[in-house]
Amino acid sequence: MSILFIYQIIDGKFLYQCTGSINSIMLDLTDDKDFTLTQPPNYDKAWYWYNNQWNNKPSN
Repeated sequence: MSILFIYQIIDGKFLYQCTGSINSIMLDLTDDKDFTLTQPPNYDKAWYWYNNQWNNKPSN
């Protein structure tokens, strides 16, 4: 079992956590999504993935 943290490529916004086999998880990813193995600090607010870390504000 693997856990991936899925975010939107356009702005890095965290979307959801996906658990399962790598093959099934990868089938769920579309061209507008990417993933990291790093869990967001919490789920209380929006997080954005850029500079190889979670940030609490969009990059722009």
